[in-house]
Amino acid sequence: MQIKRKNIPAATVLEAAATLTIPEIAAFAGKIIPMLLAEIENRGMALTGPCIFTYDGCDGSPEKEFSLKVSFPVDACRGQGAFTCAEIPAHECLCTDYRGPIGGVGLAWTAFTPQALQQGVALQPLGREVYVHWEGMGSEDNLTELQIPLQN
Repeated sequence: MQIKRKNIPAATVLEAAATLTIPEIAAFAGKIIPMLLAEIENRGMALTGPCIFTYDGCDGSPEKEFSLKVSFPVDACRGQGAFTCAEIPAHECLCTDYRGPIGGVGLAWTAFTPQALQQGVALQPLGREVYVHWEGMGSEDNLTELQIPLQN
């Protein structure tokens, strides 16, 4: 597994937030992603990047609740709607690529997290999945970038 240190530029996102458990992610995402995309279009915003999932307080336990934000980068916040615009500040992160079906992303995190902790930098207690290339839940061609932001 190759771990890179990467600068992430500031971004405006339209996001939906929920408190849930790992087994509830797929149903939530399946419902919320089409709604976010429709609102982006209805509010006249332009999509500027792939879908991002941000996990806060997730330790991999299936029964433990955590905070999840599902977001899409947009060119600017316009209008009003059901979802919130937020600013993600520029930051550095440690990242690695995972290629394959979404069912394997948990194992990728299990391999990545201890290696990231050994890099000797202070990490935020967040995890991000950036869906760089998405074909479907079971596709071997999905490309997901796993990110752990560095503390300032």
